[in-house]
Amino acid sequence: MIASPFGVFDCSLRSDGAAAVIVTSLDRARDLKQRPILVKGFGSHNNLTGWFARDNMVQTAAGPSGGSAYRMAGVGPGDIDLAQIYDCFTYMVLVQLEDYGFCAKGEGGPFVASGALALDGRLPCNTSGGMLSEAHIEGMLQICEAVRQLRRAYSAERQVPNAEIALVSGHGGNQVCHATLILGRS
Repeated sequence: MIASPFGVFDCSLRSDGAAAVIVTSLDRARDLKQRPILVKGFGSHNNLTGWFARDNMVQTAAGPSGGSAYRMAGVGPGDIDLAQIYDCFTYMVLVQLEDYGFCAKGEGGPFVASGALALDGRLPCNTSGGMLSEAHIEGMLQICEAVRQLRRAYSAERQVPNAEIALVSGHGGNQVCHATLILGRS
């Protein structure tokens, strides 16, 4: 037990590591060796009152951040083929799934228990293990994993079939600031 109700496996790993992406114009990216992946939409939002104010622990800034990203990308929750959710703690996945509109508020637990997040589920999620299993590299590994999935870089047992659009989430500052990125195949 770390802090009730969270045990050691409910908290992300302390990790050293690095990741990088190259962002350029589509014209320049077309000349590169690997298939370009498009930034279709993004959004950010801050709950400036802090984690413990109002209902910020269960109503995160993912809602307004995701809304901005969905509008920019011209998609909604039903169009997302896979998600890479910032999972610093187990419960954060549940809350963000709800705030992004993948399930109703309070239904995150049953949604996950249904198998929806499995590789062959409705919304494959954290396909590399996320921060809870892979490493806590401030969300960059989630971006890299989304790109690899959209490029279809993996063998069948590791690849989300026919992935076209991915959502990547991130937050920080005691979860008060939130960012959403929607990526798509070119």
